[in-house]
Order: sequence, then structure tokens, then C-alpha cells
Amino acid sequence: MIRTLDRDELLAFETAARSAFHEEGHPADVEIDRALLEPERTLAVFEDGDIVATAAALSRELTVPGGIVPVAGVTGVGVVPGQTRRGHLGALMRRQLDDVHEPVAALWASEGGIYARYGYGPATRANRYEAHLWRARLREPSTVRVRVVPAADAAGHLLDVYEAARRATPGLLSRDGGWWPRRLHDPEHRREGASALRAAIVDGGYALYAARSGWDDGGPSGEVTVRELVAVTPEARAALWTFLLRIDLMRTLRWRLAQHEEPLPLMLADADALVVRTGLGLWIRLVHLDAALAARTYAQPFELVLDVADSFLPGNAGRHRLAFDGTAATCEPTRAEPDLALDAAALGAAYLGGTRLATLAAAGQVRELRDGALAVADAAFRGAVEPWCPEIF
Repeated sequence: MIRTLDRDELLAFETAARSAFHEEGHPADVEIDRALLEPERTLAVFEDGDIVATAAALSRELTVPGGIVPVAGVTGVGVVPGQTRRGHLGALMRRQLDDVHEPVAALWASEGGIYARYGYGPATRANRYEAHLWRARLREPSTVRVRVVPAADAAGHLLDVYEAARRATPGLLSRDGGWWPRRLHDPEHRREGASALRAAIVDGGYALYAARSGWDDGGPSGEVTVRELVAVTPEARAALWTFLLRIDLMRTLRWRLAQHEEPLPLMLADADALVVRTGLGLWIRLVHLDAALAARTYAQPFELVLDVADSFLPGNAGRHRLAFDGTAATCEPTRAEPDLALDAAALGAAYLGGTRLATLAAAGQVRELRDGALAVADAAFRGAVEPWCPEIF
């Protein structure tokens, strides 16, 4: 049986969701996540009175090219050990998507192979940085002074900078209510010997980071971990990187979720001082397809008919006329001959403008049905700013 939960069942939900990932969960971590759950959007499969599978949706806003749309942030998806491969996940995904009223749903995929079959596509990239600080220096170091304070003391500055960036960067999510406390959550049991979370702040930017000291036969071997760096001006970015790369007694800097087009590699005097690995980031699912496609803007005026395959939400399947006049977009069902054929996952991947339709076509996920249509769609869907999501929820 699948049903939504009462508030007094949320702790059992958190326990079951963590069990699916073979985690216990510290009470402080459980509580900060539980506070964000919305009981009426939190689903569980019950057997004999016990929760055996979980999924939740969180009400947020997502920046898309040209605007901001409501989004269902999907989280806590899991099946407890001993209950897997019994159809629970598919049943939860169908119930959840049937209930979602927002045009778009988004999630971070623990295993990418799972979610494409439910219509989610990888819409952002995330870079993992490892900088060797003994050789990492900027071509043009900044002389702007950076102020360092406990992260919690900089809350107002962080909010102002983030909101300025959010308006301009597809993929960024709203942080109302308990989201900033969660982002700054820094219990001692998660520090692994590092300092408390600090904020390096400057006009137009901030970096959240922690430092862990260390020594070996080669001398100081400390490590800087960046949780988030947001800058709305080149001057702020240069000041923050100058500071982070010069912290005394540190040998290595790591950042797990850097922007795919973060300028740092081009700012360094020696680009080989930075090791970069690229992975997938936020996955997007168009739930109400016509509304979702009409909610964003496009790079140029165009009109195309898309033939969409969507076996999981068949109401989205079929032909849709998508048009953009340079100001606003419209999308509606049509019987006209199609120009492109693609499935829901490919549309989700392309939605934020970061995954190219031409690349998806090369991967066999988009078919051109009219000569020239792919080039038009590829140019139109591209965003002016590379999408980025710096937080896993």
C-alpha cells in the first residue's frame, strides 16, 4: 500500500530512507532533513505496518532560461534491504509524478541508470576539483581584501549574493524556509577533523569552506574543502580564488560540485595545477510538458513540432508545436507533421540549456525528421548561461 504520511511518521520515513542507503543517520542530520519534509508530499510503501520504500517531493523554485518555475524536488527515494526488485520503486515514481502539480520535477540520481526510464534526463554537469596548492596561482592575483567569518554570521550577505546569482543562473534553486540552515549545517561529527564551516566574503561573492590541518615528512599537508563558491562579478571571483589558493599550511584544495564552466582553470598561471573530473548533476523531468516548455525562453525565434515518446506519463506523448517569438513561448498539442522525435528523458536533459540536442542526437536520443530542424532546435534550446546546481538535496 502506498500512501502519504502524517507528521508523526516522518521520523520513521527518514529511518527507512537512510536504511536504503545503508546509513544510520545522526540525530542532528535526521532532524534537519525531517524539518524540510512536507507530509502531504511524502510517500511510503507499507507492508505489515512497516515502511519498506520511500519517496518525497519538496516544493521549491528552479531557475530556467529566462525565468523561474515551481519545481518538485524529489528526494528520499529508496527501498529498504530485503524489499528490492519487487516493483516498489516504479509504483512510487508513478504515484509521485501523478501527484506533482509543478511543471517540472528534479532530483540527484544515486544511480543514473535508474531514472532515465522514468523520464528524467541529466540537465547539469558538476566538476570535481583537486588543486595542488604549491603550484596553483592566478595569472592576475587580486589585491581585494577578503573577510573571513563563521558561516552562520554571514547569513545576510550569503542570501543577497545567492539571490543575485539565482536570478541569472539556470539550475539554481530557491532557499526559503529551512534551506539555508540545511546548507550551512555543520555538526562536528561530519567535519572529520576539519575546522568549523567558514565564509570568505567580499562584495559580490562568497565562498563556504573548511580547512583541515595536517603534517607529514614533506611538511604541512593541510586540505581546504570548498562547499560552495558564488560570485556575481569577475572581481569577486578573483578575490575569492586568490584567498583560497593562498591559505597557509594547506597542500590541497577540493571542491566537489563546481560549475562546469567555472572560470578557475582559465585564471590559473599553470592549468595543470588543477585536476578536473566531470560528472552528472541535476536531473530534470518535464511533468506537464506543454507548460514546462512554454515557461522558459529560447535563444532565437523558431517554430518546431516535437514528437515526444513518454511511456511513463502517456499524457505527454505525441506531437507538440513549440514556438518562440523572441519574447514568449507557446507549446500545445498538434496533428502537424513532426520535425524532431525524442523521448521525455532527452527533453529533460535539454531543458535548462546545458545539454545540447545535437549531442543527444549523436547519442541516438533525438531523431531529425525534417532537414535542418535539429540545427534550429539545438541553437534555440541553448542557454546563455551554463546551468549549475551546487547542492544535493
